[in-house]
Amino acid sequence: MLRYSTDDPLVVGLIVSRPGHCSAGWVISRDLLSAGLTGTAGIGDVTVEPVAEPSTPLGVLLRVRDERGEARIHINHQALLLYLERSHAMMPFGREAQSRQVDAELDQLLDEGQDPPVVQ
Repeated sequence: MLRYSTDDPLVVGLIVSRPGHCSAGWVISRDLLSAGLTGTAGIGDVTVEPVAEPSTPLGVLLRVRDERGEARIHINHQALLLYLERSHAMMPFGREAQSRQVDAELDQLLDEGQDPPVVQ
């Protein structure tokens, strides 16, 4: 299952579950998923790459690893493209930083060089 929220616009949540096993979750960069539509992307614990096999629709292979092992998830290329297009309709590419204005204001309040705010 993929989950996108404009509350954290730079990432997509991924939850993987199999019958009889506990679920595992990862947070994956939305840009990484987009890059994986056209070429190999990612290093380390998460990689994404398009895969083409004879007589099957174009797909995307998403590999996620942790201390328990590796999950290899095949996603239909067209379905992932549509999902990412919908996420970009919710939060257009390049606008993510503007939605983080509250974070910047909080950072400014918490800047060590400034006196802490007064609480009454």
